[in-house]
Amino acid sequence: MLEVIQPGPLTTIQDGGRIGYQRYGVSVTGAMDVQSFQLANLLVGNAIEEAVLELTFAGAKFIFHKHTRIAVTGGDTLLLLNGEPVKCGRPLEVEPGSELHFSKMISGCRAYLALEGGIDVPLLMNSKSTFIRAAIGGFNGRMLKKGDRIPYTEQKTEKLVSSDWHVTTDRWWNKSRIRLLKGPESSFYSEHQLEEFVSTTYSVTPQSDRMGYRLQGAPLYARDTREMISEPVAFGTIQMPSNGQPIVLMADRQTTGGYPRIGQVIRADLCILAQKKPGDSIEFEWVGLEKARDISAAVEQWTQEVKVSIDTRRRQNAK
Repeated sequence: MLEVIQPGPLTTIQDGGRIGYQRYGVSVTGAMDVQSFQLANLLVGNAIEEAVLELTFAGAKFIFHKHTRIAVTGGDTLLLLNGEPVKCGRPLEVEPGSELHFSKMISGCRAYLALEGGIDVPLLMNSKSTFIRAAIGGFNGRMLKKGDRIPYTEQKTEKLVSSDWHVTTDRWWNKSRIRLLKGPESSFYSEHQLEEFVSTTYSVTPQSDRMGYRLQGAPLYARDTREMISEPVAFGTIQMPSNGQPIVLMADRQTTGGYPRIGQVIRADLCILAQKKPGDSIEFEWVGLEKARDISAAVEQWTQEVKVSIDTRRRQNAK
């Protein structure tokens, strides 16, 4: 069991999401920073879609009641294991009674804790992800609370040989430029307005959450004000409501929306967005479909190289 001593502001169980149920009106949910979530799983030898804990900001504290291996990725976190600072981005051995404390979030706003073998909670629609608004999935459909005991399987594999390697995970913490494709209703805006959109610096407002980021900056009003019917939306769809302030839909988004979709954040940059917190600045940059594909291929190549590197080091440690 993993016992929650302090839950932190918002700690939930998340995996790759509830895929294939949007046609029934079921939100996908899942990890906000998909690259960090997958990397945490790779570091402990899990399938990349296995469930992890997603922690928002710092303060969470846990005690492990069985031996396992863990890895923490995501934002730049001051992490303490039994009171001693340890590096994120590498496998860590934990014994029964070990205490893990997410002491301080230095940069970014979300961290991911993976346990070797995964977290043992039931699947709901092929996913362990928590969807708080519907109170389904994860641990009793809610964020974790003090005293919760999260089940996981004790690992019997050989202990790691101590070494100092770790995977660098600062590729996206401090970036502020988000690349995007033009959305289906971008023609509602003139070319001049679309240039204004990417010339504006927006700030993330306190009204932002896992469902969507509400941004604030110079307002942008559509030249075409026809009323829309609800249309499908995705992770990273940018809607422009009548007040001219954009909303970027995130992991817990609804399945459809009725605001003009001015743009779509490319998949590779969703992790940058996911690490933004209220008050952080964001700027947008239009890219074409071909460049978006090239960026996606480069990210996939990086992921594969990291996976090979981790597998090699894990084998070396196991000798």
